[in-house]
Amino acid sequence: MEVDNVETQPKELRRADELWFEDGNLVIQAGNSQYRVYRGILAMRSPVFKDMLSFPQPPGAELVENCPLVHLPDPEVEVTPFLRAIFDSPSFMPHPAPTTYDVVVGVLRLSHKYEVDCLRRRALIHLSSAYRTTLPESDNSIYYGNQMDPSCPASDIRSFEWPDNWTHDIVTIQLAREVDAPWILPWAFYCLGIVYYREPDNDVFHGASSNGVSVALSLQDRKSIARGHKLQSISSAVDILRFLTDPIEIEGCTSPKSCYLKRLRAIDGNRENLRVYASIPLALWSKDDWKLLEGLCPICLVVLKRTHRSARHAFWDKLPEMYGLPQWEELERLKTAAIGTDLFC
Repeated sequence: MEVDNVETQPKELRRADELWFEDGNLVIQAGNSQYRVYRGILAMRSPVFKDMLSFPQPPGAELVENCPLVHLPDPEVEVTPFLRAIFDSPSFMPHPAPTTYDVVVGVLRLSHKYEVDCLRRRALIHLSSAYRTTLPESDNSIYYGNQMDPSCPASDIRSFEWPDNWTHDIVTIQLAREVDAPWILPWAFYCLGIVYYREPDNDVFHGASSNGVSVALSLQDRKSIARGHKLQSISSAVDILRFLTDPIEIEGCTSPKSCYLKRLRAIDGNRENLRVYASIPLALWSKDDWKLLEGLCPICLVVLKRTHRSARHAFWDKLPEMYGLPQWEELERLKTAAIGTDLFC
């Protein structure tokens, strides 16, 4: 247990009101925040804290309102949701209950570090609801927040909203490495690859700050993003849209010249998408884009939809390899071993 003299305490300390229990018997400090909690509950939930708190207090140890003071090296932006998950369980309910990205990150990182296994698994499930391992799951996942549609199956629900800044992609990659959750990485790299392709001069390689915490990719992951974003972009975009030109004539087509002309016009109509979404191959051709092929004969339409679907699945199958990761089958096995099956039912 780390103990400091009064003189070394940081200035402007604040009490976390939601985690300051008047009958608590232990004060934890992280950054400038202090939390008065229950020693026995913390020791019961975390074997790391149990060991830490088993050491007797040295003579002259600092007390806060007659409670021992323990300093944690972790940022308060993570300590707060972690302690709330322990002492205020409704603040972090199981999936598909809505939560926030920052809460998931804080709970997952510290439950892993302090070995609170039940919270670690819960946080991994929440994170996995946004970083899926199959294309249909990824296509269908949706965030409802508190306005959840009761008819929506839990398997389709993403339990938090995407943050509005790209640094969370680095946080996710760093976190997945730290807590040994590699099945999170393909989609996280895909998202970061979009950013890096569009803004090659940003701080992806130089580190950044997220909620006041410094984050950075490892050398291995910097190499992965430098290599993978190229494979993800232009060539994959061409592969996804090849169904519009190849083959020139589809067997069974009732009006070959007319259908091919409509396909060529669809390419021209999709030109802006190719420019904007070149680094997002899975979003290159959406449901609305099929309107560009109105009047196509039914046979051609069936074949093109099947070909487009196959191209998207082929890209998904190659995604882990683009970033130097194990195949989906291996990632799925690791996911099952870590958090089980039927997670979203």
